Amino acid sequence: MSNLNNAIQLIREGRKDEARRILEPLLQADPANISAWFWYVDTCPTLEKRIQTLELCLKRNPGNSQVMQALLALRSQRPPQTRSVPPPVETPKPAATYYDPAPYSAAYEEEPQKSSASSKSNFDYDYGTPYASSATESVKQQTPAKKKNAWEEDLSSYVDSSMLSKPRPAPKSYAFYEVWMTALTMLDIGSYENMLNDPEAGTGRALEWVGYAGIISGLITALILPFNPQFSELTSLPEFNALYRSSSLIFIAVLALAMALLYPIISIIGLSIGAGIQNFLAVLWGGNGYYSRTLYALAAYVAPFMILSAILGAIPVVGQCLLSFFGIYNFVLNVRALKAAHSFSTWKAVAVMFTPTIVIFIFGCLLLIVIGFPGGSR
Repeated sequence: MSNLNNAIQLIREGRKDEARRILEPLLQADPANISAWFWYVDTCPTLEKRIQTLELCLKRNPGNSQVMQALLALRSQRPPQTRSVPPPVETPKPAATYYDPAPYSAAYEEEPQKSSASSKSNFDYDYGTPYASSATESVKQQTPAKKKNAWEEDLSSYVDSSMLSKPRPAPKSYAFYEVWMTALTMLDIGSYENMLNDPEAGTGRALEWVGYAGIISGLITALILPFNPQFSELTSLPEFNALYRSSSLIFIAVLALAMALLYPIISIIGLSIGAGIQNFLAVLWGGNGYYSRTLYALAAYVAPFMILSAILGAIPVVGQCLLSFFGIYNFVLNVRALKAAHSFSTWKAVAVMFTPTIVIFIFGCLLLIVIGFPGGSR
């Protein structure tokens, strides 16, 4: 339902192309979702496309009264078409020719009745009957059949050429650990995209992961603080002893509580802003994703990455070396998340990530030019 709500919000904001990309897999997974069908119709640019979509909906949900009424209402909005009806075919009549029987009376004197009958047959059958028969058959063929009502039409011949008719596997629902493992370990973009098509994917789930990861990271950081050599130096200061005369455990408990509250808030705000900037730049570079999809793609690896970084930080030497490697791998994961969320190439994803740095660098240079370099002549 979260995907449908996201699509509805995008439609109300006028972003119908993005909403259509959300609704298509939703209708593939649940063709009986009439509400999703009606919202998908609202994204269609033309009247004929809306009618075709409702016809496909009626084919998937035969006998639905709401769909039939909507389809009938849309068909009534079609402009009247001038139907060209061929003129009726008239039966040709034989030309009236006067025959003088006198010149032929001698030749047919022996059988006058037979000759008369034969002459009548030639006019009545050879000329009249075939034309009349063919004209009758032509009129029958040109008479249009009685049109059925809108809800009685046979839709078996309807061929849908939209994205809805293309076969797609039903979206899979992923548990949080499956999403995290896919984001951290799977190298192919297809697996990442399938994870983003999860019906449970959404902004709320992404921010929830980052919030929990922030709490865990804050607690781990506070608990490993006593093992830090710098903390021992801090506790030996007279000011610290004056503030915490009883024990340093009080300080650790207060610090753990503060970090458990501040870490998730800072992490959620930072990810939300970062996802917004990257989504904006990705759309400028030709990406076809949207904010919630970008946020979910980033949170899928950021949340477990925060916990792993806090754990590695507790390891004195090896952990620091691994954190350096993880910093490089974080860049790789960000590129892969952008590629999956916006369906574009690697170099565009890299350009999206480096664009803020380039902009800041250019802005800094311009600022130095305007205010002057430090130590320069005034």
